[in-house]
Amino acid sequence: MTRRVPAIAAAPGRASGPVWTFEPSRGSHPDGSGEISVQDAAARAAATLDVLGAHLRAAGRVDEAAILDAQALIATDPALLGAARDLADAGAPQADAVRDAAAGIAGRIAASANPRTAARSSDILDVGDRIARVLDGAAFDGPARPSVVVGRDLPPSAVVEIPAGMILAIALEEGSPTAHVAILARALGIPVVVAASGLLGAVAALGEDGAFAEVDGTEGWIAVGSGAEVGSGRVRATRARPVDAGERAAVRVTGARTGRPDPARSAAAAPSHRGGGTCATADGARIGLYANIGRPQDAAAALAAGAEGIGLFRTESLFLGRASAPSEESQRAAYRRVLATMGDRPVVLRLADLGGDRPVPYLSGQAEVNPGLGVRGIRLARRDRWLHAAQLRAIAQAAADRDVTARVLAPMVATLDDADLFREMCEEAWSAVAAEAAGSAAATMPSSHVPRPPLLGAMVEVPAAALVADQLARRVDYLSVGTNDLTQYALAADRGVAALARLQDALDPAILRLVRMTVEAGAAAGIPVGACGELAGDPEGALVLVGLGVDSLSTEPMSFGRIRAALAAARMSDLRSLAESALRAPSATAVRGLASEVRRAR
Repeated sequence: MTRRVPAIAAAPGRASGPVWTFEPSRGSHPDGSGEISVQDAAARAAATLDVLGAHLRAAGRVDEAAILDAQALIATDPALLGAARDLADAGAPQADAVRDAAAGIAGRIAASANPRTAARSSDILDVGDRIARVLDGAAFDGPARPSVVVGRDLPPSAVVEIPAGMILAIALEEGSPTAHVAILARALGIPVVVAASGLLGAVAALGEDGAFAEVDGTEGWIAVGSGAEVGSGRVRATRARPVDAGERAAVRVTGARTGRPDPARSAAAAPSHRGGGTCATADGARIGLYANIGRPQDAAAALAAGAEGIGLFRTESLFLGRASAPSEESQRAAYRRVLATMGDRPVVLRLADLGGDRPVPYLSGQAEVNPGLGVRGIRLARRDRWLHAAQLRAIAQAAADRDVTARVLAPMVATLDDADLFREMCEEAWSAVAAEAAGSAAATMPSSHVPRPPLLGAMVEVPAAALVADQLARRVDYLSVGTNDLTQYALAADRGVAALARLQDALDPAILRLVRMTVEAGAAAGIPVGACGELAGDPEGALVLVGLGVDSLSTEPMSFGRIRAALAAARMSDLRSLAESALRAPSATAVRGLASEVRRAR
């Protein structure tokens, strides 16, 4: 008898096939490692995590790569290794000693009142298990055939480590739609459901060898039964959409899958709308389509996918996983590389969004009880001003080298004072670089080495910024709506808390009203407003955002194909009507239904 288990949709699409259950210590077969020390095993584990992180960065998934980078640091942490050695000296087998040491540290962290800190306990357990497998001379065993992966939870590293094509879908008893595993799977076209209470019990009742499952990551359910009941015993998978050529260019496969955002007040700085494919509605209204990237080398894949520019370069990737801040010269080279790759296409560089839940050892300040509401983004400039000051000088130098106008974006702007501080720091940095150029030998210094005045933007990801957007828009050259943080802050729902997963849909009418306020403020001030959160890469979300008046969308290059297709099938009049209905709708689910009707109508 088939049992249908309700769940929360986390990545669109539908797939069915045999079940494979993930367990943290599951599946090990000898790999010939032999007897090695805990220190050597930890080094090997860290090296593997570094490689997996590199795969994610190559696919533009810098946030997920940062998790694996952090795990690599955990693997060589003296506290973990010291505790493991103590247990081993007391007589415990080395692998057991590492697992027990990791469990002890994870237990203390899990007891934290801060849910983000508590959530890191799973990272420590994952690392401990990885080191233990090396000590056991064992390797991770994924599914032997294409399967629906089920489990209580699933670490992002498993999605990267399991060979391509072997994961048909993912269904988890815990987790949330904004968890890193869900975001990564969504980027790879793998359907996902989370918060499926009772799932493992349903699988256990059938026995894993006889269990088949069908997952609907769009509507949010999983059906578990025998092969004859589910998919007629055949392995089949229906993705939300095919992977297009641009997406293939944006994803590197190495044994595992791993007014416009152009900020301008003047027509001279308007986006060119060039690239590998026009993004427009059925009646010819043009929408800027830009790429989010995490590393300089990601710009080439974005260009190959047809990006009209870079709408968001998450520069914090240059600062994470380091003992000290990157030098100005190394930053200058990184920014120059992106600018050179994109030519005359616009490139928006966001100041490093560090602090809070992205701590780095070279910043001052104490651990925070609630880092999501702490000193992060532009707020760092009031405490560690040197960090962003050096970054701004490097951006000004790189722009001068390329003789282009720099577009700089400030994260976590909450007040008008934040915007004023940002402008003040930019003016200081550009003046310093201009003075340096003027002080050089005039005969050998081309005029292009004097930086052009920058175009400054503010992220609207704090509700307060949307509420004062009319005044904020008079202080900057463009606004960029970050729907991920805007959603969690407006609905007071931490993205890392599985129990609040239902509140993580940015199509909630409350969020859409904040977007509308921002768009209207931009229009009144004559500046463009773009969107750069996950919603911009969601076809239903893109339809609503454009209907609300957003000038441009910035998303992962692998989402370009479905965004272009969704917009090309709709008329602006339909999208405006959709937006008006969405603002009056009772829930995000209702808004998604309205957007789906618009898509089906065409």
